[in-house]
Amino acid sequence: MRGSGFDVFDTTLLSFAAAHRSEILDPFFCGITWLGSLYVLIPTAIALVSLLAYRGYRFEAILLTVGLSGATLLAHIGKQMLARPRPELYPSLIEIPASGSFPSAHVTQATAFFLCLFLMVCRTLPDWKFPVACVAVFLVACVAVSRVYLQVHFPSDALAGLFLGLLWVNAIYTLMLRRGSSP
Repeated sequence: MRGSGFDVFDTTLLSFAAAHRSEILDPFFCGITWLGSLYVLIPTAIALVSLLAYRGYRFEAILLTVGLSGATLLAHIGKQMLARPRPELYPSLIEIPASGSFPSAHVTQATAFFLCLFLMVCRTLPDWKFPVACVAVFLVACVAVSRVYLQVHFPSDALAGLFLGLLWVNAIYTLMLRRGSSP
C-alpha cells in the first residue's frame, strides 16, 4: 500500500486522529476497540450460537459460526500474505500487535459479527431490524475509528476490514439462501 494513492488519505486521517487525542477519547477508544477482539467475540458468539441451536434456529447458528470464523480466517490470511507494516507516524496508545496491518482483523470481525446479528434479527425479529441496524453500524464504525485513533492501523486497513467482513457475510448468507438452508 505504501506509494499508493492511499498514502495521503492514510497520513491525513492518522494525523487528524493524533491531533484530537483527549482524556475522554483515549479511554473510550481503548475500550471500544475490544468489540472487535476475538477475546470478546468468541465467547459472545459461542453463547449466541448455543442459544440459537437450543431454540431451533439452525440457519442463524450456522450463519454466525461460518460468518465470524470465515471472516477471521480471511483477515489473518490477508495479514500473512501482505505483511503490511503497522503505522509509525505517531505513538500508539496500546501495544502494537505483532501481525501485519492489512486488513484490520478487529474491523473485519466486528463487521462480520454485527452483520450476522443484523441478518439474524431480520429473519427472526423483523420489528427490531432498524434499531439493531443503527446500533450495529454505530459499533462497527466505533471499532474502525478506534483502530485509527489508537494508531495501530492505517485508515485503509480499517476500510479493507469493513469491506472484507461485508463481502464474506453477504456471500455466505446468499449461498445459504440459495442452497435452501433456510427452514
